[in-house]
Amino acid sequence: MQNLARKNYSEKPAACAVVQTRKSVSRQMAERFERRKLWRRSVAVAYVLVLTTYLAWRYTIINPESLFLSVMYYAADCIGLVLGITAIITSWNYKHRDPRPAPAGLSVDVFVPTYKEPLHIIRRTVIAAKAIHYPHGTFVLDDGKRDEVQALAEELGVRYLRRPENRNAKAGNLNYGLAHSTADFVMTFDADHIALPHALDVMLGFFDDEKVAMVQTPQDYYNTDAFQYINAGRTGGLWHDQSFFYNIVQSSGDAVNASSCVGTGVVYRRSALDGIGGIPVDTVTEDMHTSLKMHKAGYKTVFLNEPIAYGVAAADLPEYYKTRHRWAHGNMHAAVRENILFCKGLTPWQRFQYLSLELIYLEGWQQLMLFIIPILALALGLQPFKITILNVLIVFSFPFVSYLLLQEIGCGFTRYWANEIFAMARWPLHIIATAGLFCRKMAFSSSSKTIQGRVNWRLMAPQMVVAGASLFAVAAGIVNLKGDYSPGPLFQFLYQMVTTFSIPDIDMNAGLPLGYTIDLVAIAGFWALYGAVRAGFFARKVFRDARNSNDFFRFHIPVPVLLDAKGGYGCVSAVSEEWIAFTDYREGPRPAPESMMDMTIMMPAGPLPVKVAVETVKGREITGRLVFDSTERRDKLANGLYSVDWHREFLHRAAYFLTPSDVVVDCLRLRSPFRREYGPWRAALYKVAGKDTEQSFAIMAKIEEDPAFVSMIAFEDFPLGASISGIQFSEDKARAFNGIVTDHEPLSSLVEQGLDGASVRRYRVRYVAGMLH
Repeated sequence: MQNLARKNYSEKPAACAVVQTRKSVSRQMAERFERRKLWRRSVAVAYVLVLTTYLAWRYTIINPESLFLSVMYYAADCIGLVLGITAIITSWNYKHRDPRPAPAGLSVDVFVPTYKEPLHIIRRTVIAAKAIHYPHGTFVLDDGKRDEVQALAEELGVRYLRRPENRNAKAGNLNYGLAHSTADFVMTFDADHIALPHALDVMLGFFDDEKVAMVQTPQDYYNTDAFQYINAGRTGGLWHDQSFFYNIVQSSGDAVNASSCVGTGVVYRRSALDGIGGIPVDTVTEDMHTSLKMHKAGYKTVFLNEPIAYGVAAADLPEYYKTRHRWAHGNMHAAVRENILFCKGLTPWQRFQYLSLELIYLEGWQQLMLFIIPILALALGLQPFKITILNVLIVFSFPFVSYLLLQEIGCGFTRYWANEIFAMARWPLHIIATAGLFCRKMAFSSSSKTIQGRVNWRLMAPQMVVAGASLFAVAAGIVNLKGDYSPGPLFQFLYQMVTTFSIPDIDMNAGLPLGYTIDLVAIAGFWALYGAVRAGFFARKVFRDARNSNDFFRFHIPVPVLLDAKGGYGCVSAVSEEWIAFTDYREGPRPAPESMMDMTIMMPAGPLPVKVAVETVKGREITGRLVFDSTERRDKLANGLYSVDWHREFLHRAAYFLTPSDVVVDCLRLRSPFRREYGPWRAALYKVAGKDTEQSFAIMAKIEEDPAFVSMIAFEDFPLGASISGIQFSEDKARAFNGIVTDHEPLSSLVEQGLDGASVRRYRVRYVAGMLH
């Protein structure tokens, strides 16, 4: 294959009237990573030096009077060092890649393996897979042996394969597909991952290097109310518990040819798969195992940090546990089976990168130790280290200093409280997964992708036991004080320091007496209550997520609707492919519940007429079930909704948080660290002066630093200087506006065209009159 010239995909093709710049996700991450890189690396070095010094000192205060408890505490701190160093090494470099143009004429097959996923999910995935622009064949690999899936494949015009037996689960299913494919390259998507049309265009160019065996992209999700997200619906943030792995660890591993396969959104070179004996069937993580065997065989892999598909994240705790248990067990099992530390073929960096996938599960054991220590200290009156005022101040302050340093090192993809909640969620899984080091392959358990809408108390039992035992231990500690609440030296020290703003003249090296004291109960009680509070927040999240009982994810996007031929308008507040909620701006009587009404949804690709079976009417707010007169119209709505790139432009903030240095720098510049770049995004209908066209859909928001301008996301090309006028919608009113297009703004997506055929554009508009703020 000839070498291919690189193409900068941040440039818009010449066909457009206005040059639409695009700043890819990888480019944004690279710029963020490079910013203050020297500072961050200095912090990393300081972290290692400080922590090793701390652990050397901590060894000197091990308490022989409670040796078991004291050694356990020291071991937990040592695990913290291992986890910290792992995070540093796996985030040391960021490998940015610009997509390369795909050469014409390659033979490619796209596989969609399925088992028992709901038919509507498979339908969306297969439609999207078939719609990928680059010429390819599409295969549905049905391990569920369902006639309705076969009928779906025939309806959509893709090839259907059903193997006679289900040996080796997903790996066996993929190998069966390979046996019926003659393509030189194979792409796979999980049955719930909806591909974007440009998927192959940005990946195939990397195979100009004959040693490249695999090109992997990150997993991303459209159901941001899933368990692994934190308050995405309320804050707009896209951070989830895999953000650090996909945005930093994978790209850092790519810098040393050590990125791993995640099983979806990946393209394999067929000859490389044949060279390693096909998809490995020995573990339940055939994806990671595949890349490991490829690296052992001397092949190169590529990680392109660009979303090319959006899938369904684990919606609730049972689904979260099912997938995370499989990953943890399989990764450990594969590492042992392939002997990653001593096998031939891996470089030292590759060995560590794969080892890091196992070391992270030490977190579960560390968490268990940190739960047990204060409980035993309170229950038995034991000191987990030699307690003096100085020792307590150092030991207490160190975890918080450590977390600040790790947040800086994590480039904004680690956050203290979010990590604490997920650590509470994960610790039982991580302990159970250790069995992967010693036992055989576990049974493959596929994700159901169905919404349960209920709380599974059995799965919450470990966390609830921690909470209950912690509270009981605090009560036991207080009871064992036997009414002696006289302040100890630590309390006296802190009280005098706070009230006098000076260092008290108290011997800071004086040890506490053995047994129950107010200081011991206060110290251990603080950590026990902290564990109980974490368990409480975990339970709160489980209960909140259990409310998500809708089979179809509801996108909270503002889209105008036309309610009648007389100019009656409304605006969508939430919509799925079967349900809608909207505001009716018309005066007069509202439609009655259980009545039918007609409306036209102004989607990016154009107007879409639908019917609504009204369910509730509360003032101007109406909800109802969507009724379609054809499958084609339902597919059009779904394609517009699942073209996630256009509403990600405005609906969500980035997937990272502010680092401590970000906050400090903003404060020094007298700027709010939490300032908003844009005001509320509002739907609009507009017309361009001089054009005899119907009204079109756009979304606008005031630019906070320059209130005379708004940012406008539209789906057509404007010449600069174009005059536009129309109607803008808020929660309770619609208002006419006029504006002039003055410039274009960069998009944060490489997607030239969505599943619905619409092309996103972004402009800066100077408003003349009427804009809502």
